[in-house]
Amino acid sequence: MMILIACGVLRFLLLQFLILNFVCSCIGFDPKDKYYVNCGSSTDVAVGSITYIADKPSSRYLSTPEDILAHTTSNSIASSDDSVLFPTARIFTKPSTYTFPLRQSGRHWIRLRFYPFHYQNFDMKSATFSVFSSHKETRLLSDFSPQNATVNEYLLNMTSGNTMITFSPSRNSFAYVNSVEVVSAPDSLIIDDASLFNPVMAYSGLVDQALETVVRVNMGGPFVSLVNDTLGRSWVPDWPFLLHPDLATNASNIGGVRYPGGGATQDIAPPTVYGTCTKMNSQSDPNSNFNVTWNFGVDAGFQYLIRLHFCDIVSKGANQLVFDVYIGGFLVDRDLELSSVSQGRLATAYFKDFVTPLMDKDSLSVSIGPSKLSYYPDALLNGLEVMKISKKGSFSIGGSSLAPFSRSKNKLAVIVGVSVGVPFLSLIVVGILVFAQRRKKKKQEVSHSKTWIHIPVDGGASHSHNMDSNLSYCMPFAVVEEATNSFDEGRVVGVGGFGKVYKGVLGDGTKLAVKRGNPSSPQGLAEPVIDPSLPREMVNLGEWAIKWQKKGELDQIIDHRLVGRIKPDSLRKYGETAEKCLAEFGVDRPSMGDVLWNLEYALQLQEAVERDDPEESSSNYIHEISPHFNDVDTSNSFGQFERSSGDDLSDASVSKVFSQLIRSEGR
Repeated sequence: MMILIACGVLRFLLLQFLILNFVCSCIGFDPKDKYYVNCGSSTDVAVGSITYIADKPSSRYLSTPEDILAHTTSNSIASSDDSVLFPTARIFTKPSTYTFPLRQSGRHWIRLRFYPFHYQNFDMKSATFSVFSSHKETRLLSDFSPQNATVNEYLLNMTSGNTMITFSPSRNSFAYVNSVEVVSAPDSLIIDDASLFNPVMAYSGLVDQALETVVRVNMGGPFVSLVNDTLGRSWVPDWPFLLHPDLATNASNIGGVRYPGGGATQDIAPPTVYGTCTKMNSQSDPNSNFNVTWNFGVDAGFQYLIRLHFCDIVSKGANQLVFDVYIGGFLVDRDLELSSVSQGRLATAYFKDFVTPLMDKDSLSVSIGPSKLSYYPDALLNGLEVMKISKKGSFSIGGSSLAPFSRSKNKLAVIVGVSVGVPFLSLIVVGILVFAQRRKKKKQEVSHSKTWIHIPVDGGASHSHNMDSNLSYCMPFAVVEEATNSFDEGRVVGVGGFGKVYKGVLGDGTKLAVKRGNPSSPQGLAEPVIDPSLPREMVNLGEWAIKWQKKGELDQIIDHRLVGRIKPDSLRKYGETAEKCLAEFGVDRPSMGDVLWNLEYALQLQEAVERDDPEESSSNYIHEISPHFNDVDTSNSFGQFERSSGDDLSDASVSKVFSQLIRSEGR
């Protein structure tokens, strides 16, 4: 009796578990943040189970200097589940911002709908504007001018707090939007790792990337509306993208789709996507050897996330379907056997992510074809997503990446800077004028031997009198040779990129430094061509070095001859200086004078000229260094130079301008 009761209890618990599991799978993902705004409308609108709030009640999220609510009665809008959102719009003649409080950090959708129509004096087809997100000050759209109904969709990893979306009209234009969505997305939707090709290597860091949906395709099936997708996405048919439709055929088995534990879910793609496919049309020819190819438009200069959806709904048994996958003409998955990745189960949903190199053209192809290991030639693809990865905070090429949020943050600083800086600048100008006047008088008192002199033709140099610069003097080789005592090795003061540098003295006593070219120098030799399809850090040497600098491992890529010889403090200061010089915006980069100060300081740290171990600074320049650099020991390299008061190289600040020449070895 007890056994029967126990069995009954177990059946009941099992039934409850199955019911709960079924209910949870039906409910799907429940977003914590969900803002749906029907812009320009006076009434709420339902799209499936989603209610888009009328403009007036939702205006508490909007900061705008004016209210222009537009509407149209046109019946030219194509019928769709979301077409009810297009007849109304809000117009902005000045920058305006939606601010939405976030309850939860993580991935969020931003969806913006645009449909241009004519309202009073506003012809929306002529509107040009940009759209920004406060998430890392990302430029979503740049100089955007939609001519047809469109939905722009973005997936950003946002922090908690507020997120802002700003519409900024271009000069002499205006902006508009028909609907705005900010909705939480499952964090599991985008995994961190993917496969990079050309070259083939692992890619990580997708979690932090901002993404824009380019296209989402249902292979072999019909249009999937947002009301039939758990995350409100739309999937278009694949036939417009097929290069050779006669090489492909369709198959369907929606009811047989399975979702494995720990793998693909309905949030990744619905059964209507995994349950249909486009496959090779190879039934009539068992020796078929061709690829089925789709072609998509992209923007050159960006990387793309390509997500491929697979589900073997055509095989009669396991291990029968083996095929190859190509992206951009490159083999990215050889001998893909779906039953092996689904533990031998057929009709099991599976997806795989790939990241392209920087695109150098405006089209991207995806192909499937038979494997050499396949018993019967066949290949299939169920779904595909192409998402653009933002670059330097923008999804557009060109234009300033400075978002309105940066400008608003800096406005107070600009006001304070101007009010304080103008009087201070006036004092500086007065000081410069006084200094210039005194220097002019001093120059009149100093001998003219400090400048290039006009040597007669039979004696050497010539001068073009229509040029005022001292650099306009041309010196015959014989004059230079005489000044350097036929390039006496005893007069070498350093080695530059082109060759040795000699000190010399002209006949009138003018001292000079001469760099003589060396035919064996590598300067000017042809360099290897740059392959723009490689990852950016493999193309740009500066970015590659900065990548190591930010990891604190710059010592891992230095010249092997410096290993163990360069002091960590000196290398760190050198790396900090280089990193500042490579800042994205010019205002963040140090001046040449500041760079020189930092490099001199790095040299002092290396040579330990002052044993007091001067304290470091990470500012643009080092205050501890005297602007005259008198502490640098130049006695060895410039021993024969006299420190006279008026006409030698010391007055020309040689230690500042040619500090690298003090070293006996090259740079």
